[in-house]
Amino acid sequence: MLTYQDSHEQAYRTFIDGEITDFYDMVYPSLVVFARRLLTEPLDYLAEDCVQDAVFQLYEHRGEMSSVGKAKAFLYTCIHNAVISYIRKDNSRSRYVVQNVDDFEHDFSIELIRQETLDQLLAAVNALPEDMQQLCHSIFFKGMKNAEIASELHISESGVKKKKKRLLDMLRASLSAEAYLLAAWMVMR
Repeated sequence: MLTYQDSHEQAYRTFIDGEITDFYDMVYPSLVVFARRLLTEPLDYLAEDCVQDAVFQLYEHRGEMSSVGKAKAFLYTCIHNAVISYIRKDNSRSRYVVQNVDDFEHDFSIELIRQETLDQLLAAVNALPEDMQQLCHSIFFKGMKNAEIASELHISESGVKKKKKRLLDMLRASLSAEAYLLAAWMVMR
């Protein structure tokens, strides 16, 4: 089974060879979410344009990128620059500053880390066995407590706690320290 990193590396190798589809499909959703977080109302509709422009720029410079990590950094930088450009144009049109550039830079860094961590966590959850994916769904998306999960799975609350521990052990093997801490916090709260 391919890991999160291996699947991105494989898709990027085909991208370098000129086949854009796999890599584009892989990075597009998270890049759009990232761009939308940076572009506040009323500019958030420009997120898809930022992403498409960034991928096009990467395609033009694909021979210069030696790894998928450098390519993703390039994409995030392109999106960042496009967002700043749109905000500046909007500010000059409206004649007032909506967002301080220093605040924007701080928000950019936080959103970049958040998006990469969430991407890693989702990829790790998707690689889990079906019963562990269902447990994650109950915890993360439904917000269920141990008693509710126990009732749904027809097991004891201590059985739920054991499954959560096993889940964390499985996630620990495939996540960075930051992503694991996020997962542990979400599972144990």
